[in-house]
Amino acid sequence: MSATSRVRTAIDDERVRWLAMVAAIVIGLAASAFHWAGLFVGGVLCGAVAADRRRALLAGFGFGVLVWLVFALSLAASGDFGAYLAMGQITVVSVVIPIATATLGALSRWLV
Repeated sequence: MSATSRVRTAIDDERVRWLAMVAAIVIGLAASAFHWAGLFVGGVLCGAVAADRRRALLAGFGFGVLVWLVFALSLAASGDFGAYLAMGQITVVSVVIPIATATLGALSRWLV
């Protein structure tokens, strides 16, 4: 039995799929804390364990939003969120980059 067929068999079970999604999110958040490529890795992992292609795309998008929310909460905790919002176009770019990168990573599901 190939690795791909084992993953597909495991993903058919809803409980295993949810546990794999939680693990993918945790691994992706940890990887993105160290390097920007972790955004792509998290999107790939979330897309790989999704039930179908449409949900893979939504999972990648959701992961990108979650990464940005964690970033925004860390800024709010340090008291720098107001200064962050005052940066204008840089703020918009910093919102779009994690969402687009994670969604692009989830598109790898179309290759399988």
